[in-house]
Amino acid sequence: MSSKAEIQVDEKLVKEIASLARLDLSQEETEMFVSQFKDILDYVSILNEVDTENVAPAYLSSANKSVMREDEVQDSVPTEEFLSNAPQSKDDYVVIPRVHMEQ
Repeated sequence: MSSKAEIQVDEKLVKEIASLARLDLSQEETEMFVSQFKDILDYVSILNEVDTENVAPAYLSSANKSVMREDEVQDSVPTEEFLSNAPQSKDDYVVIPRVHMEQ
């Protein structure tokens, strides 16, 4: 493994992560996650063994480039045509179900 400091996975770390995720873990769940986190970190540590000395950094995951185009003003759909596609309308507006937010 690398000479970098390794993360010590213990109950304190798992409880801190659970707190950040707003999870209330039982003692049994905490112990289970300690074991699982250790297994995950051990598995991912295999990547430290890969020789990346002559590999250029990959800044982009895709070779696609954003294509810019000029903005063009276009006519809007006529109000009557737009409203004819709405399930319900009144005057020049689309009627939607009322939204209630409880506090």
